Amino acid sequence: MWGATATAMVVALALVARLWIAGASYGVVDPSVAALTSLPAALRAAAWQFATLLGLAFTGVVVATSLGQTLEGGTWSALRLFENRVGVLWARKAGAVLVLSLAAQIATGVLLWLATSALARLWRVRPRVAAPGFGGGAVHAPPPVPVESATWGQAAGAIAGALLAQLLFIALAGCAAALLRSVIGTLALGVGPLLVTAPLVLLPAAPFLPHRWIADLLNLPAEAQYQLYLWNQAPPDPARLTGGLALVGGAALAAVAAWAGLRSERALRPVD
Repeated sequence: MWGATATAMVVALALVARLWIAGASYGVVDPSVAALTSLPAALRAAAWQFATLLGLAFTGVVVATSLGQTLEGGTWSALRLFENRVGVLWARKAGAVLVLSLAAQIATGVLLWLATSALARLWRVRPRVAAPGFGGGAVHAPPPVPVESATWGQAAGAIAGALLAQLLFIALAGCAAALLRSVIGTLALGVGPLLVTAPLVLLPAAPFLPHRWIADLLNLPAEAQYQLYLWNQAPPDPARLTGGLALVGGAALAAVAAWAGLRSERALRPVD
């Protein structure tokens, strides 16, 4: 789990550094990247990162290595000898993943803020100067795009929305683990549908996909989804409440299905 957390942080930092250096060389840094010099904006960006492809893949890995491994190795049956309430065990597993996700989001946001602050000093953005024209004067490129700032309230809302998106995919991965009882199967069914259905966000079926619900709830900017947050440009809809309710409903259904599947795994049968 810690390896998956460290990998998610390194990938996020590498993407930011690459985009910053490329933008500084070109003369204009994307506003989604330049905003990371503010701590609230960096925390919001980390939340967006963990609510999209990279973070949801991270969720699938964590659930597979915790719950999936427990079921595949037979430890789940032993746990039920000490705690027979499946709902308590399942809630503990889901809660542990959510706490790890929250800690990873905050740590990633702080690291993004520190990294972009250092990059702002090392690779300053200077508008490019074109070659002299026929009139003998140099043509200056336009100044960088203004930074999109964020408030602490927006950062807290993004973190809460990311945790809700994480909860949906924790429940989906838990349901896959309960059905297949294997690490590979949990990864395949926990993350695979997300990747397969991602191109559908530009089709009329988009309102019925979790991708669109997350984009609506977090109000993800389209250019940031493509360049920084590893999404597929699902256009956000002003109806954020609809996306939130859809995520809550999907998470509740998947959690109940996972609980029903986990109840069938017992250490002792009635005949024993």
